[in-house]
Amino acid sequence: MLAKLSQGDRIVLVAGLLLIVDLLVLPWYDAELADADLERLVDTTFTAVQQPYAAYGVVAVVLTAIMIGQIVLGRLLSVQLPAPAVPWSQVHLVLGVFVAVVLVIKLARLTNSLGYGAYSGVLAGILVAYGGWLIAREADVPA
Repeated sequence: MLAKLSQGDRIVLVAGLLLIVDLLVLPWYDAELADADLERLVDTTFTAVQQPYAAYGVVAVVLTAIMIGQIVLGRLLSVQLPAPAVPWSQVHLVLGVFVAVVLVIKLARLTNSLGYGAYSGVLAGILVAYGGWLIAREADVPA
C-alpha cells in the first residue's frame, strides 16, 4: 500500500504523524519552580499547543494534518479531492515550509526552560518541509 507513495509522500506521512504526536503530547517547556515539593505536586510541563504561544503549535498541527490528509485520501485511498488553485505539490511545498518556519519561530520566542519535545518537534517540522519540497520536485520531473 505504501509502495504507491513517493519518497516525499512517505517522509511527510511519517514525519507529519510524529510531529503531530510531538506537538500534542511531548513537553515543549518545562517550568522550574523554586519549591521542589511544590514542583512534584504540580505539572510544570507544557506541550506545544498550550501556552506560551499556543497558536503556533495549533497552526502547525492543522497544516500538518492537511498535508497528511491529502496524501492519505488522494494518494492512498484514491479519493477525488477538489483541485486547489495551484497544484497539490505546490501546496505541500508551501505548507511544509510554513510548518517549519512556525515551529522555529515558536522555539525562538521563548528559549528558556525548553523541553525535549521542542527540539524533536523542530526536527520533525524540518523533515515535513523537506518532504514537501521533495513532493514539489517529484511533480516537476517528467515521468
